[in-house]
Amino acid sequence: AKQTPYDTESPWYRWQLFLSLEQLNQTVASIRGLDTGVIRIGTVTSVAVQWLPGILKRFMELHPGIDFKLFNGDYGDVNRWLAEGSIDVGFLALPADIDCECIPLVEDRMLAILPKGHPFSTMPKFPVAQVQYESFISLLESSDHDTRAIWKNTGVTPSIRFTSKDDYAIIAMVEQGLGMSIMPELLLKNHTENVVVMELVPKASRLIGLAIPNASRTSPATRSFVDCVV
Repeated sequence: AKQTPYDTESPWYRWQLFLSLEQLNQTVASIRGLDTGVIRIGTVTSVAVQWLPGILKRFMELHPGIDFKLFNGDYGDVNRWLAEGSIDVGFLALPADIDCECIPLVEDRMLAILPKGHPFSTMPKFPVAQVQYESFISLLESSDHDTRAIWKNTGVTPSIRFTSKDDYAIIAMVEQGLGMSIMPELLLKNHTENVVVMELVPKASRLIGLAIPNASRTSPATRSFVDCVV
């Protein structure tokens, strides 16, 4: 027989029961003055590497009884986890693809990265229009939200030669002279020794934010984490 969402044996029902029990346990702990629970965080690579460790350190100094489950992926992954209820909060570029509470955090510049010795490497800025004549290394279509916004705003069509889901693989390919790319400044931090990084003309940026899927059901532990981030 076909299962319904209300079938007590269905995976959906068991998952919702698990979430409700976890939230109830955290609420009871908060009422008792305890600081316990588990916070599930979804994040993209740049935030996971550059921001999140410091945020977690500060938070755990204040709330040592909280545990964390970290989910790392691209924007599509984080949006899906938010929609499914698999995570309590998610770091991603705004706007989110689902209806949720979103808190803007910082505007992050998009920058061109070129191999050393590239003809444009001595220029003060890199013109976006030039990408249609370059060997461009792109993220997979499901992951390249940031550069697709640039193409939409400028009307430029890049000459894509390579695609990858891994941000740091793209940087390594640029280092080897296989092409150029455009990436967020936060992601490039501490990874620019063997490439040339240039500001774009026209300028472009992404807005990084924190998304909360169901604010009315946010646990005390999760709300404390959100307060620590913002």
